[in-house]
Amino acid sequence: MLTRHDIGQGAYLRLNTSRLGRPAGLIGMVYAVGTDQTGAWYFQLRYLNAPPGTRTRASSQWSLNLHEEDLAHFDRIATGELHKLLKESETEERTLPSSWRGNAHPNQLRLFDF
Repeated sequence: MLTRHDIGQGAYLRLNTSRLGRPAGLIGMVYAVGTDQTGAWYFQLRYLNAPPGTRTRASSQWSLNLHEEDLAHFDRIATGELHKLLKESETEERTLPSSWRGNAHPNQLRLFDF
């Protein structure tokens, strides 16, 4: 099990259970480590392989403040293993939103060339 002394800025962690609306297997890099105003230790992750969602509201690539009890849900990843895991988690290429596809009116000006 990880302890707070194992966590430093730039370390890579993998979520081993679904938690806080995030799927298991998600990989993140420790972005910030510190103590909050009450003196409680926390860390923040930046998710590297977050799956594209179907939500209409945008979701963040950043985690909430995670605390020492949350470390039980993470495994540390070596840098060499990281590249292999990220390649495995790649999904199919993203497509254009449906509102950008389709046939436009012939007199409609296009903002972007696709």
